[in-house]
Order: sequence, then structure tokens, then C-alpha cells
Amino acid sequence: MRDVLINNFLRISKIPRSSGNEGKIADFFVRVAESNNLYYFRDKNNNLVIKKKGNLDGVIALQAHLDMVTLKDENSNHNFSCDGIDVLFDGDRVYAKDTTLGADQGVGLAIMLTIMEDNTLTHPDIEFLFTTEEETTFNGVVNFPYPEVKSRRIINLDYHRDDTVIVGSDGDIYNEYLYHGTIINNNLPSYKIELINYPSGNSGVEIELSKNNAIYELAKLLKDKNIFISSINGGVFENDIASSCSAIIHTDFDIESLSSENIIIEKVNNNTSFTLEDSKNIINEILELKSGYLSDRSSANLGMIHTSNDTVNISYLIRSIDLDELNTINKKSKNLDNNFIVNEIYIDSIWKKKSSSMLLDKFKEIYYDLYSEYPIEDICHGGTECSVLNKNICDADIISIGANMNHIHTIKEETFISSWEKEYQLLVKLLEIL
Repeated sequence: MRDVLINNFLRISKIPRSSGNEGKIADFFVRVAESNNLYYFRDKNNNLVIKKKGNLDGVIALQAHLDMVTLKDENSNHNFSCDGIDVLFDGDRVYAKDTTLGADQGVGLAIMLTIMEDNTLTHPDIEFLFTTEEETTFNGVVNFPYPEVKSRRIINLDYHRDDTVIVGSDGDIYNEYLYHGTIINNNLPSYKIELINYPSGNSGVEIELSKNNAIYELAKLLKDKNIFISSINGGVFENDIASSCSAIIHTDFDIESLSSENIIIEKVNNNTSFTLEDSKNIINEILELKSGYLSDRSSANLGMIHTSNDTVNISYLIRSIDLDELNTINKKSKNLDNNFIVNEIYIDSIWKKKSSSMLLDKFKEIYYDLYSEYPIEDICHGGTECSVLNKNICDADIISIGANMNHIHTIKEETFISSWEKEYQLLVKLLEIL
């Protein structure tokens, strides 16, 4: 089975599948469905339902997202719109050459593909649910064709530890903060200051790194100095920790004295900036929007900032398993500075642990039978598609599992074949007794 899983991961990795551009990977799974005479339904968002008849009573759904985070080394020529991932192997370890690997969620897709094409397995009817834009907007799962889904038992394959089963997740709120400033002529010396190579990753997995993200650290560096900001840009996704941030500034301060291994400063030609008051407001807002753990139940991530003409846009994501605390933090963060316009982009509901879960009980039983210990039960610190599935499917029984992955959403992303085999074996055994 090891070779089949590897081959299926490689089949998937050949296909470009950035968020919002899942057409080719959806085409691939449609071809698989057609070649195996399986019913499928595809909607306008490239969400996909494929149904496979089983030899046991009942029905269960397996779910994963089609898209992946697309980041690359600054020296890479990789084109995510047309190039597949260059997958590399080092014994058990799997990684990519100069890009994200897409193990999140290529591993789940490979496991689903393996089950879909194997007619020797014992299982109930299976609905394979493939969603889009999970890494960006959640547009796929929010607008999924739910009338096509008959199962009330759902196994999500989007977690990253093979000794853990997820039974709930935080809710989150994503806000954008807009600042419209005044552009002035500025004859002070101008510089580009750039912070690079700060730790990065998914803020739901490694939120502790967000406290000192590159955007926040640059603001700390510029605070209380005679600085006029011309532009400031950093981060890639609201959900990820910013590993770099740069600003064009004007100042008479000896800014070049701040150069270090992670701080690059160069003199540039620029003749306009925001006012000094605007610049202070922007820096102060960044520092007031705290990142990292806010309490033992809540966190926040300042994931992106970018400048367009006279407007600065800050992306801020807050999370909590406690609805009252989530709303309190949201209200407070919206009122830090009246000069900022705050737009609420999306809200993901809290997924509360089910008081009684047959699916969880059966998974724990199988896990114990195989490994003589029980899996860790945990609440995911970060919004997941499970919260939306739970909201849209009445009386749903949902768990989330997955294979081991490290450094997801970065070019250091890695996963391990032995962990794929473990999750596949657990899943097949579970399907046999449902």
C-alpha cells in the first residue's frame, strides 16, 4: 500500500491547485469518477461530490480540500498556475524543491483517491467531499452543494498529527482595517527597510510565533522615531504568520545603523510619503493589534499589511473557543483607533465537541486495538471546515484526523510516508466496522 499512496500523492502533486484555481484538480477527480463508473456532482465553484457504493449498510463521508498554499523561494522560477510540485524524498521524509509541498491537503486527497479506486475494501457507501478555497476564503465549504450529501457521519482528513483526533475547533473573525492618509512631498532621505526570514507557518498550528511576526517587529523598530512612511507591505495570507515585511520610509535618523542579518536597509529614490501623524497612527495600530495568544482560549494573527496609493490595509484574524470572549476581543479591536475603517470579511462559527459521538468512540476503539493506547482528543486552535460542515448538516457526527506534517504553509513543509500508512490503515479499519 505504501507504493500506491506514494504514486497517488505524486499524481495529485502534478496538478496545479492554488486557491481559486481548482479546476484542473477537479477535472482529475471527475475523470477518476468516470473511469470507475462512480456518480459525481460538480458545482460552479469546483466543489465536488463523488459517491461509491459499499458492501455494508449505511453511508459515511470523507472530506478534504482541493487547494493548497502556494509559496516559493524568492529565487525559484516555479509557476503555480501551470507547474506541478517537484516532490522530493529522503527516506521516509517527503518535501518539495523550493516551494510549499501541498501535503496540506494532498495527503488527504491521496488517501481518498486510494480508497476510491480500490474495489477490494469493505465499507459502507462513501461520499467523497472535495471543497475549494479552504486556504483563503472558505468559499467552497460555505457554498457547498449540501443537498447532495446524505451522510451524517463525516471524517475530515485535514489535521496534521497522526496521534490526535480533533473533536472541535475555535471560531474566528477576519477583519480588514483600512487607513486613508494624506500624501505629502517629502525631501528627507528615503530608504527601504526590510525584515526577512522570520519564522512562519499556519497561525492555527503555530500561533505562538505570531507574537513576534515580521510586521509587528518592523513596527516596533520604527516606533518613536522621526519616521515618515511611504508604504508598508508584508505577509501573504491572513491565516499565516508573516515572515517578511518591508517599508519605504523617509527619515533623518541614522536608519542604516539598524542593519543586521534579518534587517536589510538600502537607500532609495522616493519623494512622497504619508504625514508624520499618519505614520504614527499606522505604527501604533499595528502594535495595538496584538498577535499570538491573548488568553488560554483566544488568539489573534496580524497576517498581512499592504499599501495602495493613500490607503493602508491590515488583515487581522482573531480566534476563540468561547463565543463571548471572541465577541469581546472583536469589539475591542475595532475601537482602537477611530481613524481606521474596519470591515468584517468573514466569520467562522465555533465547532463544539459533540456530547455523544459514535464516530469518535469507534475511532478510539480501532486506534486502541492497533496501538494499545488511545489517541489524543483535542480542540483545534483555528477555524476549520468542520465548523461549517457542522453548521450546514443537521445532527452531524464529525471528527478530523490526518498524517504528520511540519512547517505547513511554508517552503519547509514536510510529511512522512509511514504516517500516511498509519492514517490509511486507521481509516480502512474504521470503515470496516461502521
